[in-house]
Amino acid sequence: MDSEKVYINGGEIYKENEIKTLGAQYSFNSEGDGLFPFSKNISESYPQGKKYIFTREFKDYFPMDVNNEGIDISSYDLCPSVDLWIALGAPAEGETQNYDLFFAVQSVEELKAAAVYYKLPYPITSEVEELITNAPNTIHFWKADDIWVVPAGVQYRNGVATLLKLYTYPTDVPGWKTWMLGSSYVNNGTVHESGGIYHQLTGGHGKEGYILRGKGSHQKAESIVSSVDGESSTNYTFTKTDAGGDPIIMWQGEVTDSSTGAKKIKHYESTKMFREVIGNLSTGNNLETHDLCPDVNFWLGRSFYDDGSEDELYFVAENSEQLDKVAGYYSLPVPYNDSLKDKLDNEPELLRVRYYDMLKLGEGNFVPVVAASVVIKENVAVKIKLYEFTREV
Repeated sequence: MDSEKVYINGGEIYKENEIKTLGAQYSFNSEGDGLFPFSKNISESYPQGKKYIFTREFKDYFPMDVNNEGIDISSYDLCPSVDLWIALGAPAEGETQNYDLFFAVQSVEELKAAAVYYKLPYPITSEVEELITNAPNTIHFWKADDIWVVPAGVQYRNGVATLLKLYTYPTDVPGWKTWMLGSSYVNNGTVHESGGIYHQLTGGHGKEGYILRGKGSHQKAESIVSSVDGESSTNYTFTKTDAGGDPIIMWQGEVTDSSTGAKKIKHYESTKMFREVIGNLSTGNNLETHDLCPDVNFWLGRSFYDDGSEDELYFVAENSEQLDKVAGYYSLPVPYNDSLKDKLDNEPELLRVRYYDMLKLGEGNFVPVVAASVVIKENVAVKIKLYEFTREV
């Protein structure tokens, strides 16, 4: 999810959180359900915290999780107009005083019927009704088969229904949840390219033209896109080694010129040293045919076009002092500003591509790898880039 917005009492905002703020309110629960393996932290409403215990009916839409096969909530007062009950939110299974009952809102009529049944104020406005009816994919939390699951919750206090809530999860890209954002910087911190990795639940039905991860209702379509303002946009797809793809950097980019619409493919090739570290492979080369700055200790790979118009040589950025030397070697501006310099020198994990076992010390000793690059055109270095990748959580 990118954010959460919860409605009560005819459209009043009950709570609104960005994902990082929301994440701080929960803790991982090793015994929790695979659908949502977290517990709500201790609060005034729940001095013992709150667990999420899913119903058998909802679990039927997902591969069974060994920690929880689902519970029967038929002993609770359940509105007969609700078609799919999701979960019990409570300190423990069987709680009868302070708890929440969650259900999937599949129509405006269903939510109105629940409000009447529990004698509670209807929670939303006509604008949110429009989203439920025509664009539930833009506010959902799960997708169960063909159902875009927009959750509602009936809150009980001291055994009495006190509040009807509707939970929505709007996204920056409608219908796609942000997994990671990325940017490259040139010329003292100027943004050159920006993009992201986005996921959309498929309900197990796939999505033509997209990378698919997971199975059944856990399945996600993945979209990786980026753009250079006024110049081009790029759509990335994974490539398999048996189809000529690289064994480590397993994707290619279809780059579309913004003014002409012309397309070309950007290929990726990992270095021998990177393949040795990541895949214990002995194939490849270390970019020996290029003019390589001697202050770079680890070259990651390169990207290139079939027409030879541009090569981009990627390396591990160790600190700002190293980038100063690289910039001096190629007679180009450094790619960082003060903020990026501080992150690189003091918190490189905030810029990382990911953690890798670069030192071959095994699990628990991986290091954050920050990527930078030199762009080569007609055998001349024209840009030095620094990359930043940020996770929503």
